[in-house]
Amino acid sequence: MDLFLTGLKFLITVVAGLLPIMNPVSTMPLFLSLTERSPDSHRRQQARKCCLYAFGILATFLIAGHGVIALFGISLAGIRVAGGLILVVASARMLYSGDSEASSVGEDVEEIRNARIDYSFSPLAMPIMSGPGSIAVVLSLASSVPGNHIIGGYLIILTGIGIVVGLTYVVLRCANLLSRFLGPQGVSATTKIMGFLLACISVQIIASGVREFILEGITP
Repeated sequence: MDLFLTGLKFLITVVAGLLPIMNPVSTMPLFLSLTERSPDSHRRQQARKCCLYAFGILATFLIAGHGVIALFGISLAGIRVAGGLILVVASARMLYSGDSEASSVGEDVEEIRNARIDYSFSPLAMPIMSGPGSIAVVLSLASSVPGNHIIGGYLIILTGIGIVVGLTYVVLRCANLLSRFLGPQGVSATTKIMGFLLACISVQIIASGVREFILEGITP
């Protein structure tokens, strides 16, 4: 019984640690912006793929994260800077959404079909959903698992990741309802506001990564 309660508390900790960082609600405006001219079937596919990719990325870092980082000589600071740069591009896409192929095509069905760009891996899965913050949380949780409960602990973390990713999928699938509720102008305004906030977050992530680089250079 005690082991079950301990596992349940750890599961709640995993979900509580990942949910604010992955933040499905803040992902929704970007998702709407990237898929605004796409048919509903393509939106469903993008939502499903980005969630599967995010789960796979976090699961990979959980199981082999420290080894992969050590193998390629990558630091979390490097992941932060790279993720921040990708987010800068994503935020620019939200702020200036009229400049992309997907938003410049006409209403012709064939043109819309040709504009089905795949955004599921980047920037949706990486770095929006499974960026440096989420990876850092997963690595931190993995390091806190006792050595005699590695398998059970990792299974709980995977379950927590699955719960958060599942919630994200539900939110993204409801994006169409939000789109209809807000209308084109409301979606556009919301997208630009979130784009600005995402740009601020991007700068903060890059700055924290650069700061870590400097500290790593100073600290022996």
